[in-house]
Amino acid sequence: MKLIEYEKINSKGYLIAAAFIVALGIGIQFKYMNEFPAFIHAWAQDDRYALAVGFVDNGFDLFHPETNIYNKQFPGWWAEAYDTTITAVDFPIHEYIVALLMKLFGTTSPWVFRIWTMICSLIGMFFLYKSSFVITEDCQKSLLVTAIAMTAPVYAYYFNGFLPGIPAFAIGVIGLWSYLKYYKEGKKKFFHLAIALMTLSALIRTTFVIELIAILGFELLRIFRKESTFGDKLPSVILSFALIFAYMMWNSHLRGENGSLFLNELSSAKSIDEALECINDAKYNWEYQYFQKFHYRIFEVLAGLSVIAGIVRLVMKLKNKDGKSKKKQLTIWLIPIIYLFGCILFSIAMIMQLPNHDYYFIDTFFMPILMLFALMLGTLPKIKGYVAGGICLVALAVICFFMISTVTETQVSRRWSEDGAYKCYLNFVDSDKFLDSLDIPRDAKILSMYAYPQNGSFLQMKRKGYTVMWHMESVVQSALTWDFDYIVIEDRMYCENYEEHKDVLSRFSKVAGNGRISVCTLSDSVVCTSTEDFLNSSR
Repeated sequence: MKLIEYEKINSKGYLIAAAFIVALGIGIQFKYMNEFPAFIHAWAQDDRYALAVGFVDNGFDLFHPETNIYNKQFPGWWAEAYDTTITAVDFPIHEYIVALLMKLFGTTSPWVFRIWTMICSLIGMFFLYKSSFVITEDCQKSLLVTAIAMTAPVYAYYFNGFLPGIPAFAIGVIGLWSYLKYYKEGKKKFFHLAIALMTLSALIRTTFVIELIAILGFELLRIFRKESTFGDKLPSVILSFALIFAYMMWNSHLRGENGSLFLNELSSAKSIDEALECINDAKYNWEYQYFQKFHYRIFEVLAGLSVIAGIVRLVMKLKNKDGKSKKKQLTIWLIPIIYLFGCILFSIAMIMQLPNHDYYFIDTFFMPILMLFALMLGTLPKIKGYVAGGICLVALAVICFFMISTVTETQVSRRWSEDGAYKCYLNFVDSDKFLDSLDIPRDAKILSMYAYPQNGSFLQMKRKGYTVMWHMESVVQSALTWDFDYIVIEDRMYCENYEEHKDVLSRFSKVAGNGRISVCTLSDSVVCTSTEDFLNSSR
């Protein structure tokens, strides 16, 4: 039976899958839907949140994205201030759409961003189910692949978050589904759609160019085998790389003119020992965040069953061989293999970042591993009959129960009350209203001292300025020369850093405080000789 006919017969399976995905997504994420970005990787999430708010503030100028920071991380490592808050960044269409929604709803609250990302995630998971169905032609197997993806701790954490890797992954999955449809049915429109979607995914998050290259590499092999043609695909491919190259050039221009808050350079190890140390650190930090322990056990069992099924199939093929050989399509197992090879090369180039960035896994290895999982399930016998189907459905329900329980626990464990970013968030709650009460205008430039992460405090103050997130002497000394109107510092950070940076902090003349943050100006001489003196002072 052709796949297209099988899909029509099993269209009810899509409705079940959609209901399952929506229920699971909302069930896991509901309590976090208006949570300000704090905890793990608040830095990256705050920067993305700031981009969306920046589009609201700059009149929706897509090609001049900006945050709240005048001094950029690159190339001067925070020590160089620019005249604007514009920054180079991967194509920010995701944040731009969020900004439009913020304008529509009349608020820049976190729930707007989270709802959009969650919608992207839900759509991506539905097409992961559809992609798995193209491979397995089985509803329950496809649901298992989807359930594993949605309960992977790292994916669940960012499922409704602020990082562009989530919508890029969703678009990439739809692109994969489009290509698999083309592979199965031969309709050229699906190939062009796949390339268009993968190009957009790569523009949003550069690492997804690995998927594009993997698919094009696989298709090139098919052309060599005369399973496919060349000329009719060339225009789409040329346009794809032209768009990627054009935005790279524009981004380079923005970086040269305005600097960037976002990493755009390789971060490879200097030695094999350093690389191995990074791998061990990443394994220690994230092994059971990439997937659950239970997931790994499922993978191991499935790999064993898949090997056995492959051996049995090979034996039967040799036994029934009649001397005639029919040329078969190039196996799609090569797609995740090529994809994984590209991910390994990327990991080597960026290995110094892996111990501290769990979300790189979503950008790279997550999709090909899920595809391999679907392919292994596809080697197993199809589930036929009501009895077998009922047994498998019960087994799937039990498996999902354990996976959901675990990911619910990791969602909590990732939100640590002593987290520095969370403490900073709490201290800056309603800081915009506090500054308004002091008649500090919204266009005043603020020097935010020691607030982590850098854009978070400005988002809450609803103002722009300069950040001194790091305590490096070169950054601090540069910051004191910039054209700021006021200094804002958390009281706890003033007390914790006073002895080490007494030469600077003793010159902070306090204007006002609310018990959590203090607004100051910079004096030419010492005005506070102790932390008690500072906390009790006010002009």
